Amino acid sequence: MIKNQESGRLKYLLFVPTMLVLISMTIVPFIFSLLTSLTNYKATEPERWSFVGLDNFVRALTDKDVQISFLNTVIYVGCAVFFEFILGILIALLLNRKMKGISVIRMLLLLPMMATPVAVGLMWRWLFNTDFGIFNYYLSAWFGITGPNWLGDHALAMPVVVLVDIWQWTPFMVLSLLAGLQSLPDDPVEAAWMDGASPLQLFWHVTLPQLRPVILVVLLIRMIDAFKSFDVVWTLTNGGPGLSTELLSLRVYRVAFKFWETGYASAISWLFLILVIVITSQFIRFLYRETSK
Repeated sequence: MIKNQESGRLKYLLFVPTMLVLISMTIVPFIFSLLTSLTNYKATEPERWSFVGLDNFVRALTDKDVQISFLNTVIYVGCAVFFEFILGILIALLLNRKMKGISVIRMLLLLPMMATPVAVGLMWRWLFNTDFGIFNYYLSAWFGITGPNWLGDHALAMPVVVLVDIWQWTPFMVLSLLAGLQSLPDDPVEAAWMDGASPLQLFWHVTLPQLRPVILVVLLIRMIDAFKSFDVVWTLTNGGPGLSTELLSLRVYRVAFKFWETGYASAISWLFLILVIVITSQFIRFLYRETSK
């Protein structure tokens, strides 16, 4: 009996180092950022700070640069996730069949995901370079057209950034949806074929309803990840030209580490967190409602 009690205590004691690390790396910075957001703290002047209450939050909500960054983030996440899903489901349907070399194709699909974001951003920055980028070269060589300044044009910079994100993360959609397709039961599909359903009817009325929980989970994961995007956009455009591609993550970085307004940056981060929580909670609620049907 005594040995069992000692082993039980030891079991809980073994959790203590892990819990201390988790607390020091997550909860402590979490609380510190909340407290900092209520002050005018600056990293360059740590001794000259004062409590300002909700002034930083009011300032962030009325700041035009933050509003532009917010709109850019919504456009970026919405467009990227939408097109990644459309391409992902189409490619997954094509790969969900027996064909030669299918395993090689699936392996090649992993390559964009395996590349580091900074490397991806630098690679595409060279490809879209105005003077010696490959796209402008072929526009000139094949069509005699002078290529545009892809990353320096206000109208083109955001589509380019979205395109790069689609290139890197569509494989995630493909592999996730393909796994979902291969896990579906065959009986409903065979029954629909016997009833004379067309391929489109089969997909819309049989496959898609069964795949809906997988779709919602994949969209949720990808959306949360897209909200955190920083590396690719930073290396591609540095948030420019102007503020045309500056996301909220870049705005927080710029305010915190270029203007050194740590308190204000913390307030923007908290508003960013609230935005993500609201959107993801609605997705989760919709997911539970759909899966409970």
